[in-house]
Amino acid sequence: MGFMNLFRKKREEEPGDKFSLYNTFGCHERPEVNCPTFLVRNIHKDFENALKSYNIIVVYGESRQGKTWTIERYCPSQLRIGCEAIMEIKDLKIAMLHAVGLDVRKIDHSITEEYQESMDSVCRVGGEMLVAAGANSEKLKGYKETLSTSYETVDLSRNIDFYEALKINGIGKYFVFDNFHYLDPSVQQKFCTLLKEFNYHGIKIIIVGVWKDASKITALAPDLVNRCVHLDIGSWSDEELNEIVELGSKALNIEIAEDAVEIFKSCSANNIGIFKDFLQKYCQEFNISETVPSRQVLSDETKTQRVVNAIITEAYTPLRDRINNLAVPHRDRRDSKFLRLKIIIVVLRFIIEREPSESRRGIEFTTLRDNLQKLSLKWGEPEIAVSNLTQELGKLHEREENRQTGGNFIPLFYYDKTNKKLLILEPTIYAIKAYDSKLLQDIANDLEKNITGNPNEVQETFWNSIS
Repeated sequence: MGFMNLFRKKREEEPGDKFSLYNTFGCHERPEVNCPTFLVRNIHKDFENALKSYNIIVVYGESRQGKTWTIERYCPSQLRIGCEAIMEIKDLKIAMLHAVGLDVRKIDHSITEEYQESMDSVCRVGGEMLVAAGANSEKLKGYKETLSTSYETVDLSRNIDFYEALKINGIGKYFVFDNFHYLDPSVQQKFCTLLKEFNYHGIKIIIVGVWKDASKITALAPDLVNRCVHLDIGSWSDEELNEIVELGSKALNIEIAEDAVEIFKSCSANNIGIFKDFLQKYCQEFNISETVPSRQVLSDETKTQRVVNAIITEAYTPLRDRINNLAVPHRDRRDSKFLRLKIIIVVLRFIIEREPSESRRGIEFTTLRDNLQKLSLKWGEPEIAVSNLTQELGKLHEREENRQTGGNFIPLFYYDKTNKKLLILEPTIYAIKAYDSKLLQDIANDLEKNITGNPNEVQETFWNSIS
């Protein structure tokens, strides 16, 4: 009996399966089958129910919150299509056909016909002369005529053929359009006009995007109201983040100091992707690459600060550059009165001054308008017309940097016309603010130089006036 107790005690002290750090706290695109930190959330149950009830499903929300992981785990019968900024509607159709094993190819088809005529029929007089000379009057003359045509294996201009091809070859599968937000707005609009027919033909679609507006897709395709389901991936609660730490610590046989976890939670802005990045880099500071044989406590204030500095520094420069690209148009627009730039300054100030929970809900149109009017008044400029402001807000998500580089970018902001709110889509903004709001203040100050040349003269009184 004593031997058995010793045996049990030894087994309890030994860790179970071995896990790699990357599989535990890594931010890879697809979850491993045995990922120890995959947490079942309420949104997962909602998604499973949606798969049983709808042909059109829209999964939306902040980047790096688990949209792709949710679909990968609960929808194995998927045909993924990665959207790109350069794609047109024809490219999307071709990608759908390719996903079901149908390649759109151009086939050249030629028919050659031969004709023969006797020399007599060509020239009787000439024939008589040839006979007199001893030639055969029955000799034939040949002609060849070739007709060339070309066609595509699937005629994309005939939607009925396109739908039938997908219906027959994609039975029981969901076409998943990942990163739908990368597409040009006009392409998004054209694609959404096809959704009702997809639904009618039983072609299953999942659209994935980073917007926060539940009505975005139905706004582009009003016929889909009550015919599709919108699922908000949502932010992660502190309790869920704590559970991730607990699950990961158990898998790696470690213990992460509570003060480090609290700092990481504060700087991650409840974003699971950012939070796990903190945890992974913190473990690397202690040379943890996989499950360790004996329990190890990770606690070091210097290493904690070093990890935070590294992640925030990595995020700050590209965010600053993108804000500058968006705020200051590449083309000369002197008639714009720096409207877009002023909007970005006011938005940054709002984020700096308000709690993250408030700015996550979006900035009301009236709040934007009032603060912009104060800004114009401070600089001795006329009030901004409401129509001009509405028009400029509607263009913010069109991403000028995309048109300049042809790259894929997540919009920084999106104006929800239905609810009259400007939504902040980029999660690193909140992470940088939690770390040091002065970094965002510096970006705003630099933007002001485009208007005043020297922001120091008006900066303090202006900020006080709109706080």
